[in-house]
Amino acid sequence: MKRSVRAAILATVVLSALAVAGPAVAGPAATPTSTPTTGATTAAAEATITARAELLPLGGDPWHPSAPLEVDVRNQGATAAKGFFVLRLPQNVGLTSGGDCRPDDGAKRTWLCGGAQLPAGGGRVYRLTVTSSAPEPVFGFNAWGSVAGRDADGVTERPTDFRINWPDRTSLRLRATAGPVVDGVATIRVGVTNTGTFDLGGYALNIATPAGVRVTAPACSDSGRMNGVGCEILRLRALPDGATDGFDVRVAVTGGTKDVRLWLAPVNRYTNKDTSVTLRLTGGGSGAGDATTPPPVNPTAAPTSSTPKAAELPRTGSASTTYVLVGAALLTLGAGLLLLRRRFFRG
Repeated sequence: MKRSVRAAILATVVLSALAVAGPAVAGPAATPTSTPTTGATTAAAEATITARAELLPLGGDPWHPSAPLEVDVRNQGATAAKGFFVLRLPQNVGLTSGGDCRPDDGAKRTWLCGGAQLPAGGGRVYRLTVTSSAPEPVFGFNAWGSVAGRDADGVTERPTDFRINWPDRTSLRLRATAGPVVDGVATIRVGVTNTGTFDLGGYALNIATPAGVRVTAPACSDSGRMNGVGCEILRLRALPDGATDGFDVRVAVTGGTKDVRLWLAPVNRYTNKDTSVTLRLTGGGSGAGDATTPPPVNPTAAPTSSTPKAAELPRTGSASTTYVLVGAALLTLGAGLLLLRRRFFRG
């Protein structure tokens, strides 16, 4: 009986622990899901307007990547008809432009688009822009959207799914060198190399600027992600694998030597370590501020311009040997005079 009670208590504890641990291991709510639609809308037998869309790889701005979505609408009927399509997008994906779209009444994250007159057997391709609306950068995930053709009478075909891919994590290397501060301005030469295996759609270079340092070019982004402590430079251009994006950053410097840190963002995208550089801006001309001299490599080494040793200084006045010779001569002279005086008295 006691063993049964103990077993029951142990089972209750285990089940309670699993129930508590369940939410802790679940993915974040903002992470896009990869569950395709199941075609909940029943296709009508007489539907003649069809719509299809292809795989959608997002790219560009790493915080809100986007991509053009092409929807091919076809009239499969024997007579001309208006061709619409219903677009459904998953969580954290939004429609920003194109396609003559408007929100579909009564359905969340659903739009009714199109409406052009299509001849029998004809069609039209609509181009839309779809953008990630996730609050934080997302990499290596995918989700599903769907399109379905609809005619002017509201007859809608079964939805057809298409996949949306967020950018993958990759490798991106940063190199930078700083020129001297001349007339209060320094130029930083930046080189960013795509060391990954696929083309990069865009990245950001962040510069933390201490007091007395201000980025003057290129223009800083107004995204607010730096919170006023530096400059964010967005580089929204295709960078093929193996290619290097080289450009100059000009900074105004006042108040002497300054240290600035540069790093690639978003930091959670890059798999390598060489994505950050710290540079020292030192004076090299008028207006550079109070330039400081760097300490010697070996602080204990004697300076090369030290005063020569005292033994090497030039000597002035009589030397000690001169005084010795004069004393010996006087002693000899005194002894001779004494001997001469004794002989004089004896004579």
